[in-house]
Amino acid sequence: MGWFWIPKKVCSPWRVPVLKVKPTQLSEPLKAKLERFPAGATIFKEGDPGYEMFIIFSGTVRISRTVAGAEEELAKLKKGDFFGEMAVLEDYPQRSATAQAVTEVEVLRLGKAELLEFLKNQKAALGLLERLSARLRETTERLAKLTRTPASSFLPPLPASQGIEGWAVLVHEPSGRFFPLRPVGETTIGRHDSVTGVTPDVDLSSLDPEASVSRRHAVIRAENDGLYLVEINPHTNGTFLNTLRLETHKPYKVMEADWVQVGNVLLQVRILANPRPPAA
Repeated sequence: MGWFWIPKKVCSPWRVPVLKVKPTQLSEPLKAKLERFPAGATIFKEGDPGYEMFIIFSGTVRISRTVAGAEEELAKLKKGDFFGEMAVLEDYPQRSATAQAVTEVEVLRLGKAELLEFLKNQKAALGLLERLSARLRETTERLAKLTRTPASSFLPPLPASQGIEGWAVLVHEPSGRFFPLRPVGETTIGRHDSVTGVTPDVDLSSLDPEASVSRRHAVIRAENDGLYLVEINPHTNGTFLNTLRLETHKPYKVMEADWVQVGNVLLQVRILANPRPPAA
């Protein structure tokens, strides 16, 4: 589908019935995990390492992520909502969005051990499952609507000149599909996350029936001297440049006609316009 972001007027899968658990119902070890953040405080930023999720007991939290260089609001969460769960459920230590306190908030910070303790409360466990199910259902409905809309309507305009003129694409030869790469910054590669509603720039879901591609698998960075492929998730089924398996977090320069394999999906790099040489 190429570039994608959540339209502001689309109903968000975050907005579903809340978890009805009170601080007084928590065990003593969990009560020690309650924290307060003042209005305007950043709880975590997109790209930060993270190993915990948060449940809101009071206040409002804004969730946003950067898309095409601009900040897009994903949701405003309130009492009973939760966020950051991918860090715990997926064991993936990189935040996919930014969380900021709109008002003073009280949250319960849960790592894996604390989440298991929290789920001993049957009411809490049921509420969490209901909420995840609602997110999945609403995301599925939203995707059904989006697939009936031409992909080009979701493409943001290209910058006139920001270090690279034009762009490159990843081509999947068996299907004839191609995926544009950002002329500046990072192009994310992975598959759609049905729980959070987050879709990478290069969404390989439909080309990967075995689910060999991770939700946040790799990125291609556009820099003044060319394009660089970086595997960002240490728990993948592998990322390959031609026949070389990449080391996680290490950038590898990619050239015209190089082969990039993400999980089981093989793509070819095609440069539609050469990078402009850095200014002297």
